[in-house]
Amino acid sequence: MKNIFPLLILLIICTITGCNTNNNNSKYVVPAEFDEQEYIWLSWVESGFLGGDSFYFTAINAMKEITPEVKVRLFYGPQLSYNKEQMENRIYQKLVENNIDTSRVILFYNEKDYGAIQDPGPIFLRNEKGEYAVADFKFIHPDKRSEAIDRNVAAKLNLPIISSNMISEGGAWQTNGKGTMLLVEAVELDRNKRMSKTQIEDEYKRVLGVTKIIWLKRGMKEEEWGKLNNGKYGIGTSGHIDEFCRFVNPTTVLLAEVNTADTAGNEISKESYRRMEENYQILKQSTTQDGKPFEIIRLPAGPLMTKKLLFKILSKDEQSWFDNVTTDSVEFYLATGYMNFVIANKTVVTAKFWKEGLSDDFKVIDKKAKQVLEKAFPNRKVVQIDCMPLHHDGAGLHCHSRNQPK
Repeated sequence: MKNIFPLLILLIICTITGCNTNNNNSKYVVPAEFDEQEYIWLSWVESGFLGGDSFYFTAINAMKEITPEVKVRLFYGPQLSYNKEQMENRIYQKLVENNIDTSRVILFYNEKDYGAIQDPGPIFLRNEKGEYAVADFKFIHPDKRSEAIDRNVAAKLNLPIISSNMISEGGAWQTNGKGTMLLVEAVELDRNKRMSKTQIEDEYKRVLGVTKIIWLKRGMKEEEWGKLNNGKYGIGTSGHIDEFCRFVNPTTVLLAEVNTADTAGNEISKESYRRMEENYQILKQSTTQDGKPFEIIRLPAGPLMTKKLLFKILSKDEQSWFDNVTTDSVEFYLATGYMNFVIANKTVVTAKFWKEGLSDDFKVIDKKAKQVLEKAFPNRKVVQIDCMPLHHDGAGLHCHSRNQPK
């Protein structure tokens, strides 16, 4: 019995975290997104969601800015009753129509399309020999084909997999590429209810090679999932960090800042303000893996915007996003913000919100956000594009992308 007991303990640990058969995985680390990239992965989805335009509209705008700097791997699947070859022809036709250099775009076919590939998509790791691997965490999704995206990518690129049974979503964490990781309590402890913070930390250290973890508390109030106190709905992730805090370099972070003027008489903005200031205090008292303090740059939070739709016109999938509907229509917060940007080597692509017919207030905050990002990234070009189709998905451009390091 004495010899069996340690094996039982090991079995329990493996069940919780997932055992790794790669003997060299301690040498693998996850590079930072601000490091040089080989590809930016984007997704091609013909449909829109919750009254928004087709997702690929934003993908085209993003590729116009990204492809001169970094090649794009475009993730797509069968759509519009088209087979693989028909979809390829349609995509290339759209790229040519929009003057995008098709030699800079590599199509990646998956048996199921998926928009926000940041969460289930491949997390690329690199070791000291320059060899690559893919981290495979669990991802909760009703379609198993979506949960398997990262493994499919690894198989097609012939890369080893470092697996874990812990649930993790790519947009939920940030690393500085040197060992420091930012996590959000509201997300990690919700997704992994049977794990402690220490267990979660140990698993990220094992799989991603990080050495120090800083816990922030919560994300924006309007990013919460479900019916809020004011009767409107949140359709966000309940706290993914790529909506409110990002690394700029190993010692600098951007943190969303809610304008105090916007909190007057608005309980949603008031709570978001309180949460961001709480996170600010945590970052002020934290250091990197080398003990260096962070430089914290405050980036204006996105404008608070809602959409109202008749409930009966929504698809069954769309209706499933709303519980306890007691009226003919549903009103929900769009996942607006400037933090959901993509770093594509010398170019940073983020959102803009002003368009013809909207108040000039949107133009003012767009300009201010761009100025802050230009200060944060002095050696990169900052461009703003229309990401509104993705905001209807509770997401942004970073959510619909993946970085593959060089």
